[in-house]
Amino acid sequence: MSEMDRGRQWHTDKRKFKSSWEHEYFFTEIDFKAVCLICKQKIAVLKEYNLRRHYETRHFHQLSKYAGEERKVKARDLLSKLTSQQRTLLQPSTVQESATRASYRISSIIVRSGRPFAVGDFVKQCLTVAAETVCPNQTRALSQISLSRNTLARRVEDMAEDVRGQIVQRASHFSAFSIACDESMDITDSAQLLVFIRGVNENFDVCQELAGLETLKGTTKGVDVFMVVQRVMDKNSLKWENLCGITTDRAPAMVGKRKGLTALVSDKVREFGGSLLKYHCILHQEQLCNKSTGLKNVMQDVIAIVNNIRSKALSHRQFRALLDEMDAQYGDVLYHQKVRWLSRGKVLRRFFELREEIRAFQATRTNNIQVPSDKHWISDLAFLVDITELLNILNLQLQGKDQIINQMYDHIRAFKQKLLLLSRHLSTGNLAHFSSLKEVGLMEESTPKYLNILSDLVVEFDNRFKDFQENSNTFELFAQPFSVHVDVVSEELQMELLELQSDSDLHSKSLQDFYRCVPAHRYAKICKHAQVMLSLFGSTYICEQAFSLLNLNKCKLRNSLSDSHVHDILTSSLSQLEPDVERLLHTKDRLHVSH
Repeated sequence: MSEMDRGRQWHTDKRKFKSSWEHEYFFTEIDFKAVCLICKQKIAVLKEYNLRRHYETRHFHQLSKYAGEERKVKARDLLSKLTSQQRTLLQPSTVQESATRASYRISSIIVRSGRPFAVGDFVKQCLTVAAETVCPNQTRALSQISLSRNTLARRVEDMAEDVRGQIVQRASHFSAFSIACDESMDITDSAQLLVFIRGVNENFDVCQELAGLETLKGTTKGVDVFMVVQRVMDKNSLKWENLCGITTDRAPAMVGKRKGLTALVSDKVREFGGSLLKYHCILHQEQLCNKSTGLKNVMQDVIAIVNNIRSKALSHRQFRALLDEMDAQYGDVLYHQKVRWLSRGKVLRRFFELREEIRAFQATRTNNIQVPSDKHWISDLAFLVDITELLNILNLQLQGKDQIINQMYDHIRAFKQKLLLLSRHLSTGNLAHFSSLKEVGLMEESTPKYLNILSDLVVEFDNRFKDFQENSNTFELFAQPFSVHVDVVSEELQMELLELQSDSDLHSKSLQDFYRCVPAHRYAKICKHAQVMLSLFGSTYICEQAFSLLNLNKCKLRNSLSDSHVHDILTSSLSQLEPDVERLLHTKDRLHVSH
């Protein structure tokens, strides 16, 4: 018999088998082999003779009593039992899939909370106890969720890699993007460089993500930092010609005129025919202005008295007991910490509110530093409290990782106007906006000194924010395109701006949706300008936030964390993108249930 004839005979036998297996021979077909519904044995060759011989020699006496419709019912019953058994065998894979999915989600919660990988075992114990108490029938299912330390590390690595893939995909659609860079030391004295990107696509969708965390092995010069930034750009497939802004702190390696990071990045962008906007972090500049408020002797006295109270345990306990006895508004004084942005204002306010209690306590001990009773000193303290509180309010307004740069500069301009208003009020003796100074009373001979401090502060703000002032017209064009005067914008935008201001259909749109409605084919340059403005970083706040999270994770008890694990943790914790857990599940060849 030829090969074609054998194939034709095989299909003929198969059709005969399918038409008679249920009610005649009690067989089913699995993987092109006949399987007996009674004994579950496979028949090697799919022929009617083989099926009949197997049935008659092994099961005829057992099933010969069934005939007709009863025989069909018995066959269907045996088939349903086999199908049920097959489903039971497949069920563990479904349980494993659900357990793995839960493991990914719990891992995401743990890493976002800043807790170590080892906490996974504790979480699993809690889940087991809860299941045994609330739903005992689910105890076995919950016990299969893998949350060991190594498993948690793998889950975080998978999710971080998925998020980085999404970032690369989105970066390919950026019309304009900017970077924010900052460098700091971790607990092991390793220099860590953070690079964040903020990009805008043609639909004006903003994406702000961590592009890279790199360790500087040797020196931290501008050239070294630039090489790292270049490596981050290549990893994320970012185009140099679309880079429009960079924001850093004032470290020499960042802002050196010839070999600083901003200079080297600017030269690189210029090679591709672009231009770069360079900004010094607006929060850092605000803090530098805060330090120039004068009255250093008052601040030094406050810090010395606070340290005198809190430096000794016995003195500190006695002071708190005194505050409790006197039913004071606060229960303690605060230490001053230079690295904390709001510390100066909080310390001064707390000291001012407790000044009488502090004076009474210090007077009981001969070796303590006494609180000055001079009215001029108290007046200076009150004035300093009022000014630093206003600066703290400004600092809080500038914080946040999603703020647009023109909005941040608006707060600076508003604060300068507040300073001018305070000067006018103070010159006339109006203390409406000086609550602390109003409480203790203004010394007339101190008025010129306070006016000079306010005037110096205005000058300091003008000097510190020159880079923002130089681009104020571009900010105004972005925020108020219909009211900005055409003569203050660049010449290449003037024609499109005049046409845009005459477009009545766009006047009714809010700023949030305005640029999405602007026809890109008619106002290409205006749209490009808006994309650049949306992409700019006004501060390195997001870098400061990331370093705080880094120090929370890589602490004394976890100083052996590798650089790759730290990068994975920060990516998973800071990203606004959600990892595709379902895709990760399908990429797994096997899903194992472990501890």
